[in-house]
Amino acid sequence: MKWKDMVNPMQMDVLKEIGNIGAGNAATSLSTMISKEVEIDVPTVKLVDLSELYEYLKNPEEIVASTIVGIKGEAPGKMLMNFDSDSTKHLIELLTGERPEDLTNMNEMERSVVSEIGNIICSTYVISLSNFTSLFLETEVPILLVDMFAAIISETSIMASKDYDDVLMIETILKVHNGQKLNGFLTMFPEPGSLDVIFKKLGLS
Repeated sequence: MKWKDMVNPMQMDVLKEIGNIGAGNAATSLSTMISKEVEIDVPTVKLVDLSELYEYLKNPEEIVASTIVGIKGEAPGKMLMNFDSDSTKHLIELLTGERPEDLTNMNEMERSVVSEIGNIICSTYVISLSNFTSLFLETEVPILLVDMFAAIISETSIMASKDYDDVLMIETILKVHNGQKLNGFLTMFPEPGSLDVIFKKLGLS
C-alpha cells in the first residue's frame, strides 16, 4: 500500500500538527541546553517514496553528520535527523565555542553535541506521535553517522527495512535567537506495517 497516494491534505495536516508539537517540545529542550531562545518550524510534511527522497537532497554528496534513532514498540522504524553541513558546524560552535572545519574530524565533545541535538529532536517527535496515537513507542540509543548525505539515507533505509513504500519527511528549520536559520529535515523510516498502524490509530484508514 502506498499511503502517499491515499492521504489527503487534511490528513497530512494531522501529521504536520504532530510534527509541530514535537518541534515545540524539542525547542524547549534545546533552549535549556544552549541557554538561548530556540524556535523550530515545520514548514512541510510529506510522504514520499524512498526513491523520491533523493530528489529533495540539495547536495547528496555533501558530507554531513546525521543522528539515527531507532523506534521500538507498536510501530517500529528509524528516525533520521540531519542538518546541512554549515548548520551542523554552527550548532557545534554555539555549544562548544569552536567551529569545526571538517565534520569527518570531530572530537568526542563535538560528536556528542551533534548526537544529543539529533536525539532530542527525534525523541520529542516520537513522544508526540505516541501521545497522539496512544501507541507504545520508545526510542533507542542514538547513532551518529558522518558520510555523504545520500550514503546515510541509503544506510538508514537498510538498517530499518529493505521493503519500503513510503517514508515520512518533515522539513525542520531551527532558529536561534539573534542567530541564523539552520536548515535540516527529519525523516521517519517505518518498518513494514508501521504506517498502517499509525494511520489506523489516527482514523485515517
